[in-house]
Amino acid sequence: MRKEPYLFELSGEHPQLPRAEVLACLEAETGNADVVEDGPGFVVARMTRTELPKVGSRLALSHRLGSFLGDCKSEELDGFLETVDLPSGSISVRVKRFQGVGSPDLSNEIMKRAGEVLSRGRTVNLGSANVKIRVLISDRLLFYLDEIRIDRCQFEARHVRSRPFFSPISLHPRYARALVNLTRVKPGQTLLDPFCGTGGVLLEAATMGVRAFGSDISPEMIAGCRENMAHLGIPWEKLEVIDIGDIESVFGKVDAVATDPPYGRSATTRKEPARDLHLRALDAIAQVLGPSSMAGVVLPQQCSGTKEFKLEASYEQRVHRSLTRHYCLLKRHGH
Repeated sequence: MRKEPYLFELSGEHPQLPRAEVLACLEAETGNADVVEDGPGFVVARMTRTELPKVGSRLALSHRLGSFLGDCKSEELDGFLETVDLPSGSISVRVKRFQGVGSPDLSNEIMKRAGEVLSRGRTVNLGSANVKIRVLISDRLLFYLDEIRIDRCQFEARHVRSRPFFSPISLHPRYARALVNLTRVKPGQTLLDPFCGTGGVLLEAATMGVRAFGSDISPEMIAGCRENMAHLGIPWEKLEVIDIGDIESVFGKVDAVATDPPYGRSATTRKEPARDLHLRALDAIAQVLGPSSMAGVVLPQQCSGTKEFKLEASYEQRVHRSLTRHYCLLKRHGH
């Protein structure tokens, strides 16, 4: 099946993570990230139509995606509209300004002109059109078909406040999902969170069809994790009360690791200094991963490579004055 260009409309809630998540999902589901172009608020990549829903179902930090129709500068709009080739059926046109780029007047003018030209010989149906056209105002005007919308409400339904057992320091489900996606794990493969806490990362992994394994040194956390997953009707493979140093003997090899280890004042490390625990964790995680496998680890400080891992990328997120999270993507060295 032929590859076609599709546009991903990014959420913009973080400067790098939404784009990184798209590229990771493309690699996981299509084998490569065939990026045509990208810019503020968007990525255009090539894939087959059968791959489109597989990639779209994974995403957390995007809004929409669909067939890319082309782009132009605002002064080129009229000429560009004459070249747009659309499927048959009724149409609607919506315009979005990425992070306030442009002006409301420009947005209204684009919607008016696009509606006039593209609706020739067609019915306009803003409520349930057959062909839903989106225009993203970024560093240029980007036109695409609104084909898949990311259900971001699902993440609020799994928010820590909605779980029977919760911890206020847990990652937001959207970022837990992004962390899982960064590892390139595929449905049916195995993912371990060796500091699973209340289960936020495992909830997202299992929802994607990944086989979820978890452990924690706290019996209370493991009990709470089981309660949360049962409450939401989400399956898990294995949950164990163990120290990080015992994960290899208990779980053997897994395909990926995604975890948010304890740090900060309200975290429990059993009096072990957090930095020592994190270094010990990286050594243990290396033992359960095969060559070239990925670990996504959230740390309160910048991460560097180790003798077992190459640092592929790191993404900084300011949480509050005393906490900055670093989403570190580590690739196990080959042998």
